[in-house]
Amino acid sequence: MKKIRTDRRGQPLEASGGNEGGRRSSLANVVGGATSRYAPWLALKRPILTKDSRFQKILSLIPLYARTDLPILITGEPGTGKELVAEALWTHSPQGESQFIKLNCAALVETVANSELFGHVRGAFTDAHRSKKGKFELAHQGTLFLDEIGDLPLSVQPRLLRAVELGEIEPIGSEVPIAVEVRLIAATNQDLRSLMSQGLFRRDLYDRLSTLLLHLPPLRERPADILFLANYFATQTAQDYGLGPVYLANTVEKKLLAHPWPGNVRELKNVVTRAVLLREDIAVTEVELDSEYEAAGWREPTSGAGVATLPTRPPRTELVELLRLEQGNISAISRKLGVCTKTIYRWLKHYKIELEQFRQVSGL
Repeated sequence: MKKIRTDRRGQPLEASGGNEGGRRSSLANVVGGATSRYAPWLALKRPILTKDSRFQKILSLIPLYARTDLPILITGEPGTGKELVAEALWTHSPQGESQFIKLNCAALVETVANSELFGHVRGAFTDAHRSKKGKFELAHQGTLFLDEIGDLPLSVQPRLLRAVELGEIEPIGSEVPIAVEVRLIAATNQDLRSLMSQGLFRRDLYDRLSTLLLHLPPLRERPADILFLANYFATQTAQDYGLGPVYLANTVEKKLLAHPWPGNVRELKNVVTRAVLLREDIAVTEVELDSEYEAAGWREPTSGAGVATLPTRPPRTELVELLRLEQGNISAISRKLGVCTKTIYRWLKHYKIELEQFRQVSGL
C-alpha cells in the first residue's frame, strides 16, 4: 500500500488538483473548520488538536512562555504529547529559527552521559580520538529538549545544574568553560518529587528546571478529545492511504469512550490507524476494534462497569525481575507494560520495593 505524500502540515499532496481541495476540506471539517483558535496549532509540522478546556488553556500559555528564556518542565504520562508541546514552544520562541536539539535521557548510560551533554576534548578518555561537541554546544542560541529527564543519572545532574545556573559548560577533559545561550525544555512521565524523596533526583535541579511548568492531562480525563481525535486519525489515515471515506460506528464510539487509554493519544492513534486499515467496509466496526483490544491484552468491562479493566498488578517476583532487567528504568518498564509510571510507583510502594538498589547495580 503506497502512502500519499503530504506537506509539512500533514495534508495530502495530489498530482491532480481535482481531489486535493476535497481531501483537505474533509480534515478541516473534522477539526471544526479552519478557525482562528486552531490555526497556530494546525500550522505546526505535527498538529496539536484538542477540544478539552484544560488542554486549550495549556495551548494558550505556549506563546506566553515561549517569549521568555526561562527553563520549562513538561510533565505527563507517556503519549500525552510532551514532545509536541516542546516543539510548539520552540516554534513560537525567538529561537524558533535556530536549532532544536533533542536528547532522550532514558537512552543515556552514565559513562557517556556527560560527553553527550557537554562534549569532550581529544584524549579526554581512552576512545576520545577526536573532540566532540555536546548537545548544549550544538544547541547554542537555540533550544535543547531533554526528554525523560527523570532518567538522567544522578552523577550527571550537578553538571546540568551548573549549565542551567551559569550558562556555561566544561567539556570532559577541559578546564576551560564555554559560554552557551540555550533555551532549556525538559519533560518527564515520572513523579520527580517521588524520585527526590528517594535521593534519585536533585531538588535544586528540579527547582531550576520547573521555573515554568506545564502538566498535560491524560486522555482518560479528556473525554471530549477521545472521539474528536479518533475521528481525526481515522480521516487522516484514510486520506494518507487513499482509502476513501470512513466513519466510526456508534458501537465503536462507545468502546473508545470506555477504554482507559494508558498509552494516551499515541495509543489511540495506533489503534484507530490499524482499525481503519483492517476494515472491510466504509465503517470501522467492533470487529476491527476488538481485534486491537485483544492484541493489546485488554479485557472487556464487566456488566455495569464504566471502563475497560485495567491491567492487574504483576506478582512481586515478576516486577523485581523487570526492575533488574531494565536496571531500575521506570520509563522503560512503563512502555513495556503499557501502564503509566505512577501506577508502577504504586506497585513499588505496595510491595515495599526500593528502586535505588536496582539503579545502584547499574551505576545509575
